[in-house]
Amino acid sequence: MDKSFIVLDERTSALDAVKKMVQERHGFVIVSREGKAVGVVTEWDYLEKIVSKEVDPSKVTLSEIMSSPIVSCEKDTPTEEAVEIMVKKGIRRLIVKGNDKVVGVITSRTVLEIFKRYVDEIAAIVARFSVTPF
Repeated sequence: MDKSFIVLDERTSALDAVKKMVQERHGFVIVSREGKAVGVVTEWDYLEKIVSKEVDPSKVTLSEIMSSPIVSCEKDTPTEEAVEIMVKKGIRRLIVKGNDKVVGVITSRTVLEIFKRYVDEIAAIVARFSVTPF
């Protein structure tokens, strides 16, 4: 789980939000209303809802382009269950909550890192068995 994420108020302009995304090198922001996470805006939302329609991002708020409701899991959700949610919902980011607050995000990159470690571990086990003792 990545504990680094951006949370911005729903009234933030799309332009200000994308500047923050670029500055922090994040492809998404979590949108909040009165301190509670209510949506997500991704780089795809910008392409689909602003760029392709030639909309002025300074005149659009995050609440107008966010995906909502948030798809999330609890912090103690097993990895395979979290990945299954992402696959079924067709999403690349899964919000992780603890006590109804956002504590992190599982991204497709996170999943790939976990998968690589798993493959490396299996490869090491196989290599130990393939070495002959003589």
